Amino acid sequence: MTRTANYVVAYEATKRGQDAIELGSALARLTESELRICLVLPVSNAVPAKVSAGVADFESLLEEQGLQWLREAAALVPADVVATTHLIWAESTSEGLIEAATEFDSDRIVVGAARTGLLQRFTIGSVANALLHASPVPVALAPRGYRAPDHISRITCAIGTRPGWEALLESMVAISENLNVDLRFVTLVEVDAGKPATIPAHNHLLSVLDYFSERSRAHGSVTTEVAAGDNVERAVEELDWRADEIAFVGSSRLASPSRIFLGGTANRMLHSLPVPLIVVPNHRARS
Repeated sequence: MTRTANYVVAYEATKRGQDAIELGSALARLTESELRICLVLPVSNAVPAKVSAGVADFESLLEEQGLQWLREAAALVPADVVATTHLIWAESTSEGLIEAATEFDSDRIVVGAARTGLLQRFTIGSVANALLHASPVPVALAPRGYRAPDHISRITCAIGTRPGWEALLESMVAISENLNVDLRFVTLVEVDAGKPATIPAHNHLLSVLDYFSERSRAHGSVTTEVAAGDNVERAVEELDWRADEIAFVGSSRLASPSRIFLGGTANRMLHSLPVPLIVVPNHRARS
């Protein structure tokens, strides 16, 4: 029996929850996957006996409200996307989402950015931050105010020159298999004024291109680009970005095996990145 890919969407009854559904829908269209829309409610483990009845009544009301929020979430999903809704009780939202991803054998977790970001850029909230340091599956971050395009036309992979870049390429091979989508590999280079140092980055991208081309079964164009600036943020701004594009980046080398740890470069990218970002754990991806 063929396995259907699915994505856990971190929902809350806020604009951030709507952003997550929009990105989840865009990714589901891209890969013909399903959504598991999850609302996590807090569980109480230490309740005095004399107030337990009151707590039970409160949790019953909270559950009723949660189910109503999930009905509203389901109404936000486009008609061409298959989605189910799930109410989850957990000690923390990030814990509940990771447990859901494990239970559903999900391919990634989708979450919205905090609402304080300017110009539709990212500000990582507490839930996203926890996921970016503990998730066993890729985490997709929706920028503030994101709206799903009819079709994602390009995937950009920001790839460094340090050891471990092959794991990120394996994820690119997996997600792009048999897709008609353009692929762009970029390396960000910080340079001193008047002292460009992009030749090693160009040479590295040739190796990346060879590695990917030997394994890829994607049908779109494949390009490479070096973006230089006096800092990572400026380098990101030097690149052109499509409205219907997503970006990929790998985990820091500090990440535990099969876990995410958001590195310094990726964290700085978020300050200037205008498109969704998917952060990939440091292990070989499945198709």
